[in-house]
Amino acid sequence: MNETMTQGVELMFTGMGIVFLFLVMLIGAVKLMANCVTRFFPEEAVQPAQAAPRPVAQNTGAPAVTAAITAAVHQHRAKHK
Repeated sequence: MNETMTQGVELMFTGMGIVFLFLVMLIGAVKLMANCVTRFFPEEAVQPAQAAPRPVAQNTGAPAVTAAITAAVHQHRAKHK
């Protein structure tokens, strides 16, 4: 019984060690790839874009439809305050 437990614990630590080493190597590989990409393909300096004005919606619907939508939105907002 004692020998079986010892073998089980050894197997557990061996497996955990292998997984830990794999994860360490994976992190190293990802960092190496990130460094290679930034070295060989540097980002160009991007100027912040000026905020474009939002287009104004054109009211092409019937006035009754617009009034109904406005009333529904107002009622929804009043109910869920």
